[in-house]
Amino acid sequence: MSRVLALATLLAAVGCAAPAERFQAPERVAADPELEQLVALAEIFYDRMSNRRFNTIASFQDPGLREFFRSTEAWSDYFADLSGELETARFEANRPTFVTIEGIALEEDAAATLRVKFTGENGRPLRWWSSNIVREDRWLYSEGRWWIIPGKV
Repeated sequence: MSRVLALATLLAAVGCAAPAERFQAPERVAADPELEQLVALAEIFYDRMSNRRFNTIASFQDPGLREFFRSTEAWSDYFADLSGELETARFEANRPTFVTIEGIALEEDAAATLRVKFTGENGRPLRWWSSNIVREDRWLYSEGRWWIIPGKV
């Protein structure tokens, strides 16, 4: 029985490790001059999201966040999806306090997927630990710059 348990544990570890290997640290990717712009833009965008409430009209109408999307519709889709995830994860005031880029996976079609971790205070009573979500945001290089493309990766 212990062999079966050991094999199951090994398969689970291999299965969980495989997707993570495709992501590289942002510092490693930034060493490539062509991708330096992506890392710089992503850091600016995610820094602007820290300590901001995402269930307010002020955040939705912020031009500093909208400028990373090709259209108002794309921003609306991203905003609605993120707001829903923050609410489901019970972030206090729907506000992430820290946003960090955990990794970048380059794709063949002038695109990249960024794994991003949102951390915030837990909004449930008597919960002293933080809430976290990890998202994978897709960025596409087009028209001479990087854009966030909302939707499923």
